[in-house]
Amino acid sequence: MALVNNPPSLGKKILWAWSLNFLLLPAQRYVSDTLYIRFYSDAPLEKIQAENTRGSQSWIDFSTDSVYVRVKIRSFSFPNKLMEEHFNENYMESERYPYAYFQGKLLASQKAGTYAVSAKGLLTIHGVAKERLLSGIFEVLPSGKILLRGSFWIRVEEHGIRVPRLLWEKIAQEVEVKFYGEYAKSSS
Repeated sequence: MALVNNPPSLGKKILWAWSLNFLLLPAQRYVSDTLYIRFYSDAPLEKIQAENTRGSQSWIDFSTDSVYVRVKIRSFSFPNKLMEEHFNENYMESERYPYAYFQGKLLASQKAGTYAVSAKGLLTIHGVAKERLLSGIFEVLPSGKILLRGSFWIRVEEHGIRVPRLLWEKIAQEVEVKFYGEYAKSSS
């Protein structure tokens, strides 16, 4: 009996070609060219607001449904330098923990339009990682640019940030964080 070299079936050829094309496709990565983060602490004796418009990086990768954000703590600016100094030295210990991070899975679409979006992942602040489900509004413009905005709350004690008892009336135990990012398709 002679061995016959059976050619691959059409289905196997299509699967192989699709797999090869998938491996050769560039990543569907979008990088933030504008990232704005603001937090607000509303305590009985003092309202504290700070903004970060520089020193942050973020990307969204649709091929892996991933989102990543890195925020430089020292990049937050405050209404006065004393608040900024206390924030960095006494609470956030920004020399020891220079960045906050969020890394997670994004549930979103790339089609033009405006959508509610959520991302589940790890939020790391002050060296303490907590699993979080963050939500926001995702807008895919016809130009291909993506806008992402939303807000969430952080309990400072969950991230090991200690507020002395004497200052409880000046620093809120829960802080509101708002974010806005503009993303463009990465060329690399």
